[in-house]
Amino acid sequence: MISLSFLYFFLPVFMALYLLLPKSLKSRLLLLGGIGLVCWEEPSGIIPVSVCILSGYLFGIFIHNFRDRKISSVLLALEVMLNAGVLLLFHRTAYDNSDLLSVLGQRSLVKSISAIGASVMPLHSISYCVDVYRKKYVCEHKFINVAEYIAFFPAFAAGPILRYDKMKPMLEEPEITADKCASGIRLLVLGLFTKLFISNTMLELWNDVRDIPANTLPVISAWIGMLAFAFFLYFELNAFSTIACGLASMMGFTLPRNSREPYKSHSFLAFCRKFNCSLYRWCMEYVFHSIKKQGKHGVSEFLAVIITVVVGSLWYSTSLHSLLFGAALILMLGLEKILAVPLKKLYKPLRTMFFVLCLLIIMPFMAFNEPASALNYIGAMFGGNHVAVDMTSEYLISTYLILFVLCLLVSSGVFGYFFRKKVFNNEYIQTIMQPVWVIALLIFCTAFLVSGNNSLYTYMF
Repeated sequence: MISLSFLYFFLPVFMALYLLLPKSLKSRLLLLGGIGLVCWEEPSGIIPVSVCILSGYLFGIFIHNFRDRKISSVLLALEVMLNAGVLLLFHRTAYDNSDLLSVLGQRSLVKSISAIGASVMPLHSISYCVDVYRKKYVCEHKFINVAEYIAFFPAFAAGPILRYDKMKPMLEEPEITADKCASGIRLLVLGLFTKLFISNTMLELWNDVRDIPANTLPVISAWIGMLAFAFFLYFELNAFSTIACGLASMMGFTLPRNSREPYKSHSFLAFCRKFNCSLYRWCMEYVFHSIKKQGKHGVSEFLAVIITVVVGSLWYSTSLHSLLFGAALILMLGLEKILAVPLKKLYKPLRTMFFVLCLLIIMPFMAFNEPASALNYIGAMFGGNHVAVDMTSEYLISTYLILFVLCLLVSSGVFGYFFRKKVFNNEYIQTIMQPVWVIALLIFCTAFLVSGNNSLYTYMF
């Protein structure tokens, strides 16, 4: 979704048709746009699209019709397994091109037939059927409504994960206005800039540090590399979520904010809640509360936490390092619960600093696919090589210091607060300066895409 062909061919043609067509045909165009985008990227992507849409629609009807019989539970289990299979087989590989099948010693199918949207469509399909099973609403008999919701292409890259009952009113009556269209363009351009200039730069910096042998890696370089990796994860998700909100706004939809300054968190639980808000809500509602017995604590709650974290981790990447990071996260959540009383007594800034330190310590398990490599890197972070700084460290600091400061200001919310209070409230800046910086960023992004840098097409999700 970040390419010249999408930005200057697909999107203008689609939006022109979308705005010109009558209301009754907009939904069909939105569905065709989603299917067409998947097939444009990878023709075999028609398989996961079809499975998610058809399973959601048909199983939703079957579950509703048999909702008072035990067979409805069997039907729901089959629907969940089908969509879980789509996620594991077709989900785009991680930033290091690893996947679960290759780790298990099987031929990698994901690398050859991965499809955009394969991380979002299964969750939409599952949530729709679970809600029907729980009798939150009756099943939808209009095929186009269910298909349009499951294959809502603005959310394909990295969410946000949406709920059918929240989307249905907007799908039936999209509110298309000039203000929403202008806001959507701003968000789209801002998301492009974040991806191309911040996320990709942090990924390239991390790759440079990772290429240094762990047995020669200085302490400062190791911490710089892990900070770069942490910022890459945040800005990658943030960029694609911002693009999704921008595209949706241009079409008359309002999507929820998907990230809330996670690196300001005081705990790992708060971090999980803020890093990817929609995924956290989905996992809690459809995984955690489905496993944990109502009002019960103990084994069921512990099992629910483990399965919820594993499901959430696999959403980011169907590879071994996601499971390793999930295991480390479960450990930290457990320690937090045990030490809840003394931790609450700490001064909040100290709690935040302690949390960030612990997060960076376990982050190598997400960055490396092998536990030994992650442990060696952690050792280097704490002086295992008896080298604190070298010329490479000095070069990294002098080259990336300004960008690190920018990343810190943005991820902590300081930059956003300043713009909301000082910039967007200024009528002159809104009417005169906003179009200027939007056009400027668009020109920069276009020039970056024209340069043909292959790293621009490295997607995480």
